[in-house]
Amino acid sequence: REKRSNYVIPIVFHIIHLGGPENISDEQVHDAVRILNEDFNKQNADWQNVRSDFLGLVADVGVEFRLARKDPQGNCATGITRTVSSRTNDGDQAMKNLIQWPRNRYLNVWVSVEAAGSVGYTYRPGSVANWSQADGIVVMHNYIGSIGTSSPARSRTLTHEVGHWINLAHTWGNTNDPGVQTNCNDDDGVSDTPNTIGWTSCNLGGTTCGSLDNVENYMEYSFCSKMFTIGQANRMIAALNSTTAQRNELWQPSNLSFTGVNGPGEVCKVEFTSTEQSICAGSEVTYTDVS
Repeated sequence: REKRSNYVIPIVFHIIHLGGPENISDEQVHDAVRILNEDFNKQNADWQNVRSDFLGLVADVGVEFRLARKDPQGNCATGITRTVSSRTNDGDQAMKNLIQWPRNRYLNVWVSVEAAGSVGYTYRPGSVANWSQADGIVVMHNYIGSIGTSSPARSRTLTHEVGHWINLAHTWGNTNDPGVQTNCNDDDGVSDTPNTIGWTSCNLGGTTCGSLDNVENYMEYSFCSKMFTIGQANRMIAALNSTTAQRNELWQPSNLSFTGVNGPGEVCKVEFTSTEQSICAGSEVTYTDVS
């Protein structure tokens, strides 16, 4: 990708499994990161299909997610961990307690069979400012990426949850209950997302609170999401510059170096030198590890 984002976030996926399909492949995780980066940088192929009324509001948020290349101890890492535990069938706080990397250095994503009754969930920064153990995102394995156990229709779930993680509410406000008429009286704190009761279907002509709804927004439940608005982007950037829940520490150059995501190529390359390049049978050669 030619574009370089202003905000780079190291991310780690903790796959909690019992050896079943929930133990998703590295390729499925890589696919999920690709989709995140496309969605947050207006590089998703479908953004141009947004209804014309909102086309001018489609935002390039300018946030990039990179799999961690070093763990908290400074060891080589792939940004993917695997833990065998029956807690995968719960997806609750006890599961998160199994493994978590420091939230001021990494965005933690736990992949599991269940997500405490949802397909995915997280907390907004203000809710976990003093509760670091709960900070991060839990997502069911079949809603990660678009390949493997997941599908393209489910692939925007992580984008939605990351939106919450960077302080976005649902388009209808602060509840998890779309389709309720009283949602018209609530607001998401973003001026360019019209008030709505919220959708669980893709009705592009919806006008639930007296104006056209932004049904194709990532913070909807419509399953036809394609965009963040400029106002939502501004709100997320403000959150990333805030000390609340230490969001402002993640993208600092010192942390990008600590997590190994600040440069191209491998940070953990294996390399050896030898005293001789060719020898006769029975002779000796000495190898030196210069990794």
